Amino acid sequence: MIVKQYVVTLPADYDMKIIRERVATKGTSFDTFPGLGIKAFTIREKGLFGAESNQYAPVYCWPEVEPMWGFIAGAGFRGILESFGWTPIETWLGLAFARSGEPRDLTNLRSVVRTEQTISPGVDLAELREREIIEARSVVTNASGVLVRAVGLNPQTWSLVHFDFWTCTQDALPAGSHSYEVLHVSAPNPDALGRTGLPPIGSVG
Repeated sequence: MIVKQYVVTLPADYDMKIIRERVATKGTSFDTFPGLGIKAFTIREKGLFGAESNQYAPVYCWPEVEPMWGFIAGAGFRGILESFGWTPIETWLGLAFARSGEPRDLTNLRSVVRTEQTISPGVDLAELREREIIEARSVVTNASGVLVRAVGLNPQTWSLVHFDFWTCTQDALPAGSHSYEVLHVSAPNPDALGRTGLPPIGSVG
């Protein structure tokens, strides 16, 4: 699995209705995108829920590299470049993934929370991964409102990113969360990413 996000920071006076209309018009084209696991079309609006700027910041979970590359080098990302300019893409190696419910339940997602964590030098990486898998499964099983947790590893900075996909709106999230509003969710193949309780610990991608 590859976890991906690009953040387009927009002017302070940017009318975010433009992004909302863009997603409403084009978002469903990803509902059948070949090779995509999950894409959450997310935004932050300046002045709301701690946001210091307006941002369009979709989050992706790709089962494999080739379909992700097909998006980056294809018409999908070309539209971003044409509209917003040369945009950096953050990517992480998939460390853990867990999902509860059925694929259709993903349409109920309303917000995403991103958290980051630095890995201490000398940590046992195999044990770290197993802990993250267990924790991801626990979160989606026991935390009311969390349907998905995706965990990525950046081996260049030795840091983790956690994306929690919630069914509640931003105002109901834990205080201080770095959160995004979900405008649309495309999930052509979430089962390719894994699921709570499956497969055995140590084999989740």
